[in-house]
Amino acid sequence: MNKAEKFNTNEFKKLQDQIMNPGLMATFRRMAYVSALGIVSMLFLGAVLDVDDIYSKPLSIIMAVIGINMLSEGNIIINRILNQRVPWFSQITKRIRIQVFISVLWLIAVTIIFSLVAPRSLSKDAIITFIFGTIFILGFNSVLIMRSFAYNWRQSLIENEELKQAKLKSDYMALQNQLNPHFLFNSFSVLISEIQYNPPGAVEFAQKMSDVYRYVLQQRNNLTTTLKEELDFLDDFRYLHNIRMGNALQMQTNIETGHLSMYVPPMTLQILIENAIKHNRASEKDPLMIEINSNNNHTLSVTNNINPKTTTYSTGTGLENIIKRYKFLSDKEMDIIHNDEQFIVTLPLLENEK
Repeated sequence: MNKAEKFNTNEFKKLQDQIMNPGLMATFRRMAYVSALGIVSMLFLGAVLDVDDIYSKPLSIIMAVIGINMLSEGNIIINRILNQRVPWFSQITKRIRIQVFISVLWLIAVTIIFSLVAPRSLSKDAIITFIFGTIFILGFNSVLIMRSFAYNWRQSLIENEELKQAKLKSDYMALQNQLNPHFLFNSFSVLISEIQYNPPGAVEFAQKMSDVYRYVLQQRNNLTTTLKEELDFLDDFRYLHNIRMGNALQMQTNIETGHLSMYVPPMTLQILIENAIKHNRASEKDPLMIEINSNNNHTLSVTNNINPKTTTYSTGTGLENIIKRYKFLSDKEMDIIHNDEQFIVTLPLLENEK
């Protein structure tokens, strides 16, 4: 929520508390509004209908003011109780039926009480005038309740959006944490191979592995990282695979300088490289070629040639992981092209850190 929205919400809540608050001062303030509006409406209608005894019997006006305040406060209390028992947004149709039914019962009860204690000498026209005054107050009362409904609705939408964002972030972190055990397993497998077949190079490999996994740990709680940081990480990551694969794995990068400060989800490139290695045969005679290029439309394309392994089992979780993370971060979508010669994944470069 931006600052303007927060300001508007706070102002709305302040006004809401002033009018609908159950506190003593708020109740007196509300009753003063209702009494003033009731007296003005009754006197005005009395003048329009030429009802003289409204002015000659102030006790009747006082009793009418008491009656309309009973109506007003009763409806507000009904609304307050139903907000707790039958919230608007859980059972809106049921809530409307219950509120209208109870409010009508309360109106009948107040009318009966008023008719029993009203002066017998009051003319029919005076009673009609009081009824019109009551209608005006009920309209005012309805406005208060609708403001309460609008406030609760707005708060519900805000809370739902906050819960939605919290859940999305939680899901995102769960997706990102899925990378770590998989990557650690692969790294140790390569290290074991190096220890067995190239002991002198195992120390340097272990150092590179430490640098790579340090990056993984540093990025665990980050939603995005700069493209430059991701490419620096990829250099160390590529070293680990080149130790094992030699010239069977060849990578080229062509990145515009201005794109290095843009953002991508952490370890996105690692997933795509691992995906290419997993699904394709590679040898020095027929190497796996991977190209990483930035484009003028603020996208990053990762392209590898196709030489499929026949025994590879794929669940598709790697690409699905990246797609879900981009859905969380942006409305921009990935583009995947798969033909007989190439597999191309185009990633949006994000302009703002998340």
